[in-house]
Amino acid sequence: MDIRVATLCDFAQVREGLLFVSSAGITRVYRESFPAPIGVMLALVLEMSPVEADGPSKIRVGVEDADGKKLAEMVGEVQVKLGSGHDPGEMVNVPFVADFRAVNLPVPGRYQVAIHPEADGASPVALGFRAAVRPNA
Repeated sequence: MDIRVATLCDFAQVREGLLFVSSAGITRVYRESFPAPIGVMLALVLEMSPVEADGPSKIRVGVEDADGKKLAEMVGEVQVKLGSGHDPGEMVNVPFVADFRAVNLPVPGRYQVAIHPEADGASPVALGFRAAVRPNA
C-alpha cells in the first residue's frame, strides 16, 4: 500500500469509488480564539496491489500537537472487491476520508495529521499545519 494523494481540505467524500475534494491543500487554520475546532478533513488515495485490495487493510490517522501528543485518532479499514473493471495485476486506487472537523485544537501552534498505513512496507506520512488567531482585518 502506498499513499498517492494526501491533503487536508474543507470537505471530502467518496462516491462510486471516486474521491471528491473541496478546498484542498490547507496548511493554516485561523480561529477567533482557542480552544477551537480544527475544521478540516483528510482526503487520501491509497494505491494497493490486487492482493492487498482484496483483503481488509487497516489505516490509522490522527491529529497530533508539535510534541506528538495525540488529540484524536481514527482507525479505518479498506477493502475493494475486484470485478470486471480491473485488469489482472492492475494496481487499485482506493479513496479514503477522515473527518476531523470537530476535533478541538487547545492553543495556537504547530500540529500535524499523521497517517499510518498498517501494511508491510507502507511508509507513514505527516501533513503539518499551523493554527493561529485570526488577524484583524
